[in-house]
Amino acid sequence: MIGMSRYYISRAFISVAFGGLWALTGSAWWMAVLVSAILFALFLYAPHSGRYAVHPELGVTALQRDERTQTINDKAARNAFVVTMLAVAGIAIYFGAMASADVPVMALKLVLVLAALAYFLSDFWLRRS
Repeated sequence: MIGMSRYYISRAFISVAFGGLWALTGSAWWMAVLVSAILFALFLYAPHSGRYAVHPELGVTALQRDERTQTINDKAARNAFVVTMLAVAGIAIYFGAMASADVPVMALKLVLVLAALAYFLSDFWLRRS
């Protein structure tokens, strides 16, 4: 096999296995197929995304992180952590001192969404150059 063929074939097997696991856990068959297709599409996109250094000679492990992408990943994770801690501190102050009530689960879900958004926006901003 030449070039990236081994990478793509291995990722096809992983996608099918994950879709099968999805079906075994009780989801509809069409959801399992959709999950497999989306996962394989992400695997197809990964070598062209600019997030990894591509080394076709390595076969299945063709995608590697270089120093630049690792540094960007670390900074984006740090930024997301800081945003998350500030949001949790704000929620703790509000519900502990001002509202004197239990923290609703929806507030914690919004913190998780905010953390993911902060990570991806920071990652996008740092990769723009």
